[in-house]
Amino acid sequence: MLSSLFARRPDAQDPALWTPPGTTVVQRYRNSLGPLEGAIVLVYTAASDRSSYYAAACLGCTYRAACNDRRVRLTETEAAELANVHAASFRAINRGVPAIPDDTSAAQIVRSRLWSKRTYGTSPHHVHLIDFHEDRVDLQRDDDFIKQAMFELVRTEGDFLQAVPAYSGTGTRFLVQPHPPRK
Repeated sequence: MLSSLFARRPDAQDPALWTPPGTTVVQRYRNSLGPLEGAIVLVYTAASDRSSYYAAACLGCTYRAACNDRRVRLTETEAAELANVHAASFRAINRGVPAIPDDTSAAQIVRSRLWSKRTYGTSPHHVHLIDFHEDRVDLQRDDDFIKQAMFELVRTEGDFLQAVPAYSGTGTRFLVQPHPPRK
């Protein structure tokens, strides 16, 4: 009983050194607020990603960027430029490391991202893991969790998300189905 009263709590993680699970952080920017420590802006890519696409995320606000204004995915240089501009122009205090969402909340983040990819046309959207770049800091999960969440959505919401065999014959492709036609 008394030992639990005097138990040491783990030290809080330093946001300047923190790396979200499932990512590889390549650059960090900090805004300056005089004597206070400003928020950290991360430039990162998915840990298992073999592409050269990057994203930027601020730990002091909700700023996230994975595409430029022409909806083209970011290179490391472009993501670093956006992160630097955000850190220089936005004045946010350091809020520390974001809390890890529970599995239900994380699955909802996956579903929300997929819903944003749903079109009004007739062709489905082919889902790629890079579609979740922008959400990696909030999600704090690896690719396996994202795939499991998508398989669960296929099982529960087959009219929204479908799984089909990959063209190569090994693996699975996920397709976000378009909205039903309006009557």
